[in-house]
Amino acid sequence: MVTVFFVFTSFGSAAPAMAADAFVYTDFAANDFGLWSQSSIYGQDRQGSDKLEDWKQLWCASWDDPSCKNYDNLFADLILGPCTSELDRACLESVEAKNSTGILEKLAFYGEATSQRIPGFQFKTGSGSIDVPAGGGLSVWKSSQKNIDGSDKFYAAHILLRYIATSNKGKVGSDNTIVLSDFKGQVYPVTLKSGSNCSQFALRDQCVNSANFDGNERIAVSLRMNKNLTGWIFGRMQGADFSVLPLDTSFNLIRIAGDVTLVPELAAKVAKSEISKDSKLEKYLRDFFTNGRPGVSVPNPGSGSFNDGNIGGYQSTSYEGFLAAQTTTRLLSANFDKFALFAAFEDQLKAFSPAASNNGRNILRETNSIFWNFGANSYIGNNKCSSDKTKLHGLVVTNAPIYENGPPEFKDGSLNYRVAGIHNNVDGTEFKGRYTYIVRSDTARCYYGFSNAPIEARVEVVSANAASQVATVLVSEKDGFLKLQADNFTFSSPTIKVKLSQGAEVAPIKQVEATATKVIPQKQVVITCVKGKSSKKISGVNPKCPNGYKKK
Repeated sequence: MVTVFFVFTSFGSAAPAMAADAFVYTDFAANDFGLWSQSSIYGQDRQGSDKLEDWKQLWCASWDDPSCKNYDNLFADLILGPCTSELDRACLESVEAKNSTGILEKLAFYGEATSQRIPGFQFKTGSGSIDVPAGGGLSVWKSSQKNIDGSDKFYAAHILLRYIATSNKGKVGSDNTIVLSDFKGQVYPVTLKSGSNCSQFALRDQCVNSANFDGNERIAVSLRMNKNLTGWIFGRMQGADFSVLPLDTSFNLIRIAGDVTLVPELAAKVAKSEISKDSKLEKYLRDFFTNGRPGVSVPNPGSGSFNDGNIGGYQSTSYEGFLAAQTTTRLLSANFDKFALFAAFEDQLKAFSPAASNNGRNILRETNSIFWNFGANSYIGNNKCSSDKTKLHGLVVTNAPIYENGPPEFKDGSLNYRVAGIHNNVDGTEFKGRYTYIVRSDTARCYYGFSNAPIEARVEVVSANAASQVATVLVSEKDGFLKLQADNFTFSSPTIKVKLSQGAEVAPIKQVEATATKVIPQKQVVITCVKGKSSKKISGVNPKCPNGYKKK
């Protein structure tokens, strides 16, 4: 949607005041999957008010914590612990890492973080109860391989489920509800050191701190997950493999494997006095602070931004007020259409690595921008094939800084997926894109109305200027999943197009039963043969008398 507006000026009007140290800032952090330092249940009791300042913040030790009895919403962030027996469910079965021979080996479970535990719970709803799994701490796994300095090699695993509970507050005709809203995970290298005052998390008497990937690792996790986890998985890895196998009537065994990948994290900080020199950026900001974000039903200029130090108000609500605010105005990409935000700031973006932080509940680890992580969320489109809530449809992963958190869009006969990023790495070399799309064969067939005959696929990468790129393409179908991979394409805003086709289904060869030739028996003849006083009767089709006998 294009918003048309008119700006009227008059001679003699004063230009908005701008401070020399006033900036507008945005970033696209690839490390936004987040690490929870411990499992938590928290929420709000709105106390009958629509004003945020009247809401009571709740922190709960368990689902039946008396202090959280009265709530409107509860959020449970539950870290899955390792499976300890074949009967365990809703747990992390294994972590694997590539060894020196290039083979994925299962790591040995080393320990679980010393942190808050949330017991499992049966949540009562109007139609019955839902089993909510227990929440534990981050787990640490040990490799048989050594680091380059000879020290032991460890990895941390963080697999998190988020449940959202809504209370009916005693209203007649409505029920308490709970939904699994989010699922995310990551594996990363760590170091262990004796200590008690740990900056990230503790494991018994040791501090566990994040380390960087070398860049050639391959990781896999196997998870025992409830079948109510449906939809699509997306993430940061490459050369991915994905499988879903039933464990029993209620749980699946999900395995996700892939190479780690470099994802340039991007940020832009532009002096407000310099905005007018970038017409694309200026138009975007003027539209935003005049009309608000596109697609919002109620205009709300400035909504989603904030001013550091609350200078000029928490949010600027006019373009003139935004320019005049003597502070940094931040536009958090999570609040915006990332593709539009990227296009506006494209010429100003530079690669960066966010500093590590820990607020006591969330950890942001310092990285060299090499990741292995994944997440899932609900499909919000209207395609019946992608929105089927009875199954996990597939996996979409890429190293692009900006990408769509969902499956490709089926449009004009193609499955289209948008990504965006800068052209060059920090060292000036050309940044090459990678993309893997693994989809259930029956979901892919649903898009096109295909039969069960083999599917052929053509993958094309189209640049923003509609020029077709040459990319390395891999297509295969195995174990009920179709895998499509495109590598070595360039940016800034290409669309990956997948076109599936299928020849006529070959009819099975009809097995014709052999018809036996009917044999008509020939008539038997009996003759009498004599020799002197002896006689013999000989029968057959053409009987003959023995030597010395004559036919009578």
